[in-house]
Amino acid sequence: MAPEHHPDAVPPESTIGISILMSGDPFQVRFHPKLGVVIYDPVVQMGLAGEQLRLFKVGAMGAGTFMKAIVNKDLASCPVESADEYANAVGVYRTARSNRNKPYCAQCRRHFGSVDFTVCTDCSSIRCTCGTCACVSKRRKAA
Repeated sequence: MAPEHHPDAVPPESTIGISILMSGDPFQVRFHPKLGVVIYDPVVQMGLAGEQLRLFKVGAMGAGTFMKAIVNKDLASCPVESADEYANAVGVYRTARSNRNKPYCAQCRRHFGSVDFTVCTDCSSIRCTCGTCACVSKRRKAA
């Protein structure tokens, strides 16, 4: 039996690059004509109004909040060429997502699911909007 699809949710994924498809990730890699390759992750949708959606922009390596009605109509499956081109960046997101020891920022205590975060290229961890990531947190503890 297929899962029920909510009309306001991101459309279900159908075809994406083999390298990303085989991962079994709980997030979806999609394509938007203006935003490029994006990741829809249900875990980072906290604190948003019902008409909003948070997407991680793979090219910019940062999340942004968008209006569902505007973005959803243009979201499509990620073309194989784009999936292959951004496979490393998606891997960095996957690593940052799985490396979270705590679901919140060590500095400001905001939940990562409720902020538009980026991924630190030095330590491959989530960088909060306050600027804290794993390498900044380690430097503070060492001082």
